[in-house]
Amino acid sequence: MTSTYDAKVREVEALRDAYASSNRETSRLAAEVEALSKQVAGQKADLQALSTRAGACEEGLAREKRESADRDRGFADLPKMTGGDKEGTAAQSAAE
Repeated sequence: MTSTYDAKVREVEALRDAYASSNRETSRLAAEVEALSKQVAGQKADLQALSTRAGACEEGLAREKRESADRDRGFADLPKMTGGDKEGTAAQSAAE
């Protein structure tokens, strides 16, 4: 009878140790999950900031392209505004 009792005591102690170890592991993993969650939140904020910056850069680039195209059209219209060609320019200069 004592040997059965001793075996059960050892079994209870082993289960108690396993339960304590499981609780420690659970606490460690919970802390790790919390740290990773904070890291993910920080990375999401960084991604949002980068996306905002990228959008601003794209808008700036589109604006610069429009301005460049407007300047190019202005330069293309310049000969029309000045008389069109060299002969017209020479005649206009002579008339003045």
